Amino acid sequence: MKQTDTSFGGRSIVVRGCRVSEPLMQPWGSSCRIVEWIDGDGRISRRVVAEDVTAAEVRSTIARHVEGRKYVLHDDERAPRQTLPRR
Repeated sequence: MKQTDTSFGGRSIVVRGCRVSEPLMQPWGSSCRIVEWIDGDGRISRRVVAEDVTAAEVRSTIARHVEGRKYVLHDDERAPRQTLPRR
């Protein structure tokens, strides 16, 4: 996705990077894709979307994203969130 600054509902969203995976075949039904993005603070987020997602739907998915629980092997609330350093 080339657009890094978008507006949704009157607020601006800054994304440092975004990529959409190739379609992933599921044995039980339709295909899906994974959208990964890095926000302005360097936090990495991922969401699963339909295979035939449009650029507008990807922007909407990123804009509506709500921070959730971080799932790791040993879930420790005191562990720092996964972030990437600014360049």
